[in-house]
Amino acid sequence: MRNLLYLKHDGDPELASNQITEQLTFLGLTEAPSIVHNYREETMHDGQIWNYSRYGQTTVTAKFLLQYTDHVDFKLAKHAIYRALMQKGIYRLRTATEPNVVRYCRVNNFMIEPEAGTSNYVTFDVPFDNPRGLKYSKLYSDQMDEDQLREFGLNFGDEYQLSYHFASQTSFKVLNASDITVDPYGQDHALKITMRHNGGAFGLKNTTTGTAWNYKQSLGSGDKLVLDGIRTLKNNQPDSASTDYQWLTLAPGWNHIEVTGASDLDVTFSFPFMYLG
Repeated sequence: MRNLLYLKHDGDPELASNQITEQLTFLGLTEAPSIVHNYREETMHDGQIWNYSRYGQTTVTAKFLLQYTDHVDFKLAKHAIYRALMQKGIYRLRTATEPNVVRYCRVNNFMIEPEAGTSNYVTFDVPFDNPRGLKYSKLYSDQMDEDQLREFGLNFGDEYQLSYHFASQTSFKVLNASDITVDPYGQDHALKITMRHNGGAFGLKNTTTGTAWNYKQSLGSGDKLVLDGIRTLKNNQPDSASTDYQWLTLAPGWNHIEVTGASDLDVTFSFPFMYLG
């Protein structure tokens, strides 16, 4: 299978690398995760004391081969490449070999100049900043079917239901296929929990991570409640004041969720999987 780079710039349609110009061949991406440690100094202490660690910005490098027949052909192809790749804003990048994994990046400066002694081809690199330093699933958890989930190479087993929608269950398992914990508060990760319930106060608890969220008011059969990260919305209106101002996190792997006070709860977990490498 021929490898291609797929680029989606802001709200534009997605573009394959061979659509930029027929003479352009995508050779691959290079990237590696980055971890940053923060330390502090204290008087009378040798060395430094660790404060925290975080994942840092990374560089994603796209490698290309450009073939051409003459100088005019080279100039035309070069212009097409800069027009496609040298835009402001966010590029979503994915490859044909990993079609369901994306990065959100900004392009950096690059040159396209033939080396001395070459007459009809040039290789060049295009560096992109990946500010979050992570890769993401193209689709959110609730948008994937089981076959798409298995494309990530996950070994689920048959013990638990592979689903992100649960109805009238007071105990269930949610799979976080990420390499890291989904943390809406500490890391501003995307996690949207959509709920419907006809009754009084209720709560959710992730016994795997020890996090919990509670709603203190009643809901009708036509109401929709959304815990969007750390914000609660009732029928698209802010309603965090009706909660205990808490949130849920999801550890990598299976997370055991318990529901209290709402045996009829209809709930959907929606979030992207996040990867380090």
